[in-house]
Amino acid sequence: MSYIEIKNLTFSYNEKTNVLEDVNLEINKGEWIAVLGHNGSGKSTLAKTLVGLLEPQKGEISIDGLIMNDEFAYEIRKKIGIVFQNPDNQFVGVTVRDDIAFGMENLCVPREEMLEKIGFYAEKVNMLKFLDSEPANLSGGQKQRVAIAGILAMQSDIIIFDEATSMLDPFSREELIKYIKTLHQDGLTIIMITHDINEALLADRILVMNKGKVYAFEDTEEIMKKKSIFTDSHLELPVSLDLANALTETQEYKEIREKLWEYALMK
Repeated sequence: MSYIEIKNLTFSYNEKTNVLEDVNLEINKGEWIAVLGHNGSGKSTLAKTLVGLLEPQKGEISIDGLIMNDEFAYEIRKKIGIVFQNPDNQFVGVTVRDDIAFGMENLCVPREEMLEKIGFYAEKVNMLKFLDSEPANLSGGQKQRVAIAGILAMQSDIIIFDEATSMLDPFSREELIKYIKTLHQDGLTIIMITHDINEALLADRILVMNKGKVYAFEDTEEIMKKKSIFTDSHLELPVSLDLANALTETQEYKEIREKLWEYALMK
């Protein structure tokens, strides 16, 4: 059984248009999945249904064998967390310490255990010396790391990054990507929603959404060799991959093509 299973998921904000339509997915424990798609393709809506912020009109979501419903909502919320696009929108505490504690308070974690975890996970994301800092004094990348610490403190083993790098400066973006790699190496399941195909190249598999439907879901190295999937979904491949795909299948160009793919897919 897959760790995350989505069956026939359909969601609409009104009765006329489905933002998600009959979505079926299986994600394994410890996988890194990148989700690509044009604006309005359903990427963020999919993320919000996975964490229970939106209730689908049709279909079923299960995580670690638990069906997402009122009976198992408490258990599921401990397993999955989300880091949003705008760092300012995700801070709920007046200090870093309060923010890391927030999720644990909702789970009724004993105070002594909570204090221990706050320090442990703040140090894990290199934010220990900022525990008493206010959100306004943090950079965007630091705020994202605080959000990650709060998720880890709840013992979550699935983290969704919903365009989490898009509002960061280049340094903070690189720093966050490095930390996501570490989380993946530690065995967490990563779902990264992004517009950046270069970020998507880091994933084990890539999911392409198009008009609320799963247009493609394949291993990263294989899907990047299929240019039509990206052009049909109004997405642009990196130049090196575009060039590799443009080369013919003749033996003359095979070595060059393979080297271009190797370069572009370097993790």
